[in-house]
Amino acid sequence: MKKYNISKYNPKFKDNQGRYLREDWTAISDIDKVYNGKIFSAEDYLKMEDNYIKAIYIILNFHNLKTLKVKDVKKSFSQEKFLKLIDKQKIVYSQHLLNFYNKIESVENLEYQDIDLFCRLLLREDIGAKLFYPRKLKIFICYDYLLGIHSSSSIEKVIPEITDLGLFVEEFSD
Repeated sequence: MKKYNISKYNPKFKDNQGRYLREDWTAISDIDKVYNGKIFSAEDYLKMEDNYIKAIYIILNFHNLKTLKVKDVKKSFSQEKFLKLIDKQKIVYSQHLLNFYNKIESVENLEYQDIDLFCRLLLREDIGAKLFYPRKLKIFICYDYLLGIHSSSSIEKVIPEITDLGLFVEEFSD
C-alpha cells in the first residue's frame, strides 16, 4: 500500500519530527479564535472542510469507488451533549446531517452520496470510525485535521487536483 498524509499544513513549516511549527487552527471548536492576526471564521472553516471532502472524492473517483465500508463507528458524545455542543457552534448542522448522525452507529456501508456527510462528522470530531474499501483504500480522518490515505496504487496522477484545493500531499512509509 502507498501511504499519504493530506492536510492543510505546509510541510516546509514542519520540523524534523514532523511537528507543525506555526500556530494554526485544528478543529471546528477553534472558530472565532485569532490565528496569525486574523479571526478564524465559520466561512473559513467550511471552505477548508469542503476542500477535504473534495480531496476524498477525487481519490474515490481515481479508484472508481462508489461505496466504502465502515467499522468501529463511535459517537464522541452522548446525544444530549452533542446537541448542546452544536447549538453553541457557528456552523449550522442541517436536519439531513442530524438525521444521518442519529443512525450513524448502524452504518456498515456508505453509498457515494453519504460519504460527504460521514466525513464531515469525522472532520468535526463528532464521530470516530474506520473507512475502507477492501484491498484498495483506507481513509483515516484524525484529530488536528489530518487525513491519511492508504492506497493500493499511487495517487500521483491526482495529487495536482488535491494541491489545487490548497492541501498538501506527503507520501510516507512506515
